[in-house]
Amino acid sequence: MPPDMGGCGRVAAVLCCAVVVACMGGGALAVDAQGAALLAWKRTLGGGGAGALGGWSSADKSPCQWTGVSCNADGGVTELSLQFVDLLGGVPDNLAAAVGATLERLVLTGTNLSGPIPPQLGDLPALTHLDLSNNALTGSIQVSLCRPGSKLESLAVNSNHLEGAIPNAIGNLTVLRELIFYDNQLEGAIPASIGRMASLEVLRGGGNKNLQGALPPEIGNCSNLTMLGLAETSISGPLPASLGQLKNLDTLAIYTALLSGPIPPELGKCASLQNIYLYENALSGSIPAQLGGLSNLKNLLLWQNNLVGVIPPELGKCTGLNVIDLSMNGITGHIPASLGNLVALQELQLSVNKMSGPIPAELARCTNLTDLELDNNQISGTIPAEIGKLTALRMLYLWANQLTGTIPPEIGGCVSLESLDLSQNALTGPIPPSMFRLPKLSKLLLIDNVLSGEIPQEIGNCTSLVRFRASGNHLAGAIPAQIGKLGHLSFLDLSSRSSTCTATPSPACCRRACFKE
Repeated sequence: MPPDMGGCGRVAAVLCCAVVVACMGGGALAVDAQGAALLAWKRTLGGGGAGALGGWSSADKSPCQWTGVSCNADGGVTELSLQFVDLLGGVPDNLAAAVGATLERLVLTGTNLSGPIPPQLGDLPALTHLDLSNNALTGSIQVSLCRPGSKLESLAVNSNHLEGAIPNAIGNLTVLRELIFYDNQLEGAIPASIGRMASLEVLRGGGNKNLQGALPPEIGNCSNLTMLGLAETSISGPLPASLGQLKNLDTLAIYTALLSGPIPPELGKCASLQNIYLYENALSGSIPAQLGGLSNLKNLLLWQNNLVGVIPPELGKCTGLNVIDLSMNGITGHIPASLGNLVALQELQLSVNKMSGPIPAELARCTNLTDLELDNNQISGTIPAEIGKLTALRMLYLWANQLTGTIPPEIGGCVSLESLDLSQNALTGPIPPSMFRLPKLSKLLLIDNVLSGEIPQEIGNCTSLVRFRASGNHLAGAIPAQIGKLGHLSFLDLSSRSSTCTATPSPACCRRACFKE
């Protein structure tokens, strides 16, 4: 330094050097260790994270103002949350030293991440919420995430490409409330250690085709469980009676699986149960009468099983029921009149069973009913006139039964009716004109009955009609000219009847319809 440079000159020189260093380093010395760790991860991402993380800068002293970052009052990073942005890289594995003591939430959902879940995530002792869902992650669920004393309350790794078994160590997560791993390629059995997870409220593991074995009885120890979902898996064997211990269970969804054996009557003890989805299994035996004690039940879907026996009349006590679907089983006996107590019922589907006896007139009290499907049974007697009180009814399927008598004219009161199929019965008498005053009726099938008389001229009022089939009856007379008003008609089948066509439908109808005579 020149001898004539004073004190002020020396300070200026030092400041100048500092500016040069700062400029050369891009401000690299400004950010704290937390920010440095996050920036190191950013550099591993596709394009260096320039898009979603473009605001992350080494010139900042702290990352607390960065996109997706939250901090506590002391400046410690407590949350990294980035959702549905393209990061194109892996899950960070370098956070433990810098933010491990404070990071509580790591949410990287829908961010195009790939590769394995890094075992280093198990070194984040403050972590309570981990959400890596909706990515392309591979490998297994790391055992390191399941360490004793973990504070994890929510673990979501659904909608990835994870493989391998659920680690037996999962039982160490005694404060976990949500375990969500659906839509992966996980395999093996549900570990019995799950019974140690006393805080568990939600278990969703459906869509893992290779999950197999029986549901462990220890699941009954998860006394806080509200949602149990293992649909579209290979879970097999009987449902454990211990499910009856789950007083808080709201939804039981194990459909399209390999369950067998009876439905445990102990399910009737699950006082909070609202939804039972057990369809497309091989369940056998009868429907337990104890289900009638489920006062909160809204949806009972048991279709396509091997159930036999009768529908328990006790179901009529479940007055909150919205949907009952028992189709494609071997159920026998009569439709219980007590189902008329279900004033909230919207759908009653009993198709393809072996039920007999009459249609109970009491069903007319189910005024919210939109879908009534009783086809492919051995139901006999007449169609009750009271059915005309169902003003919300959209679909009425009674085909392939043993119904007799006339079609009640009161059916014209079903003003919301869109689809009506009475085919393959032994119905007699004329087609009631009131049927053609239904403004929304688009499909009317009356095939293979013993109907007689003429087609009512009122058919011209049924302007929404698309398909009308009445073949295999004894209808007589001419096709009414009014049928030409049906501009939406695409299929008209009046074959095997005794009349000849003496009136030609108008061109507006003929352009669209396929005629069979």
